[in-house]
Amino acid sequence: MIIYGNVFYKGRIVECGIEVENGVVVDIGKDKKGKNVNGIIMPAGIDVHVHFRDFKESYKETIESGSLSALYGGVCLVVDQPNTNPPIVDEDIYFKRMNIARKSTYIDYSLNLGLVESNVDKIDEILKKIEENHYVPAIGEVFLRGKMSVSYKTLERARKTVDKLITVHAEDPNEEDDVAAEVKAVERCLKIGKFHFCHISTAKALDLIYNSESTSEVTPHHLLYSREIIKFKVNPSLKSNEERVALVRNFHKADILASDHAPHTLEEKREGAPGFPGVETTYPMFFYMAKKGYIRINDLVEKFVVNPAKIFGFNNYGEIEVGNYANFAVFDPHREKPIRARDLHSKVGWTIYEGLMAIFPKEVYIRGEKVLEDGDVLVDKGFGKVI
Repeated sequence: MIIYGNVFYKGRIVECGIEVENGVVVDIGKDKKGKNVNGIIMPAGIDVHVHFRDFKESYKETIESGSLSALYGGVCLVVDQPNTNPPIVDEDIYFKRMNIARKSTYIDYSLNLGLVESNVDKIDEILKKIEENHYVPAIGEVFLRGKMSVSYKTLERARKTVDKLITVHAEDPNEEDDVAAEVKAVERCLKIGKFHFCHISTAKALDLIYNSESTSEVTPHHLLYSREIIKFKVNPSLKSNEERVALVRNFHKADILASDHAPHTLEEKREGAPGFPGVETTYPMFFYMAKKGYIRINDLVEKFVVNPAKIFGFNNYGEIEVGNYANFAVFDPHREKPIRARDLHSKVGWTIYEGLMAIFPKEVYIRGEKVLEDGDVLVDKGFGKVI
């Protein structure tokens, strides 16, 4: 198969053809003529931070509904988080969830392993058992306060035990000020070792990580909204507009853009449940921003495609290149539209991004197969690869 069109390739948009065999890109060139694709052929996104709920919380999201949302958002691969009910803290629960994913995911699916006080001494053994069958992208997200939290001492023990990426939700348990809590947690973790820091929400913490060997991610909600605008709860919290603007100005220091897709029903939100859905809207919103010149398209690809694959160790994923999977999201720059909850596919049926402009992909290809075209899904659930 050869598709031909305007391709984001090696940092710029060029007119060329992409030859695909067995789901992998085998050649790219201007002399490769094939099926004409209208729009811009972008690499499909990788969202390294989603909460697809399921299990006892399937009423608000499942792997099936979450992966469908991701597909409509131009995402080919997700990293699901382990703070489910029950939590993913041993090999039995891990395998159970992967079996659900195998039957229900529309896109490629991976799953982190949780770290808690009760499994830290067995974490390396659990990891080895799981990786006989699956690839575990990371340990985490590790919490330092609240449910599933561990002490800094336990985190240090895990860091010394496993040769694996560890992702941290950086909020110090003894600090009440929300800005100081993030900064203090990052400072203490950096003294322990190298980590990946989830959903950083302050410019100071981002700068600390930027000047270390660790890596970071930021979310759309922390970049776009302040606590003065959105009253719903999220962890880490939305910050003041001044802090938000500072985060935006330091966007270049973040390694990864991730949705932190964390769906709850509206009733639960009104009762204080933390988190927002976002896996379907992240790439479309930021592609629109790139079109308008608010961000560089190169930065978007780096943070939502290239770095997620590199940092989380996903071989053959990432940019459009020979040897990588043929995962593409085709965007028509003229198809701007406001985000409407009624058009989205998460089970919860609401979004904080209501009314914001976006450009949703008109086509999506996963491993060379067209899986979405003009709003129609062309594959069945279970098509996605369980990693």
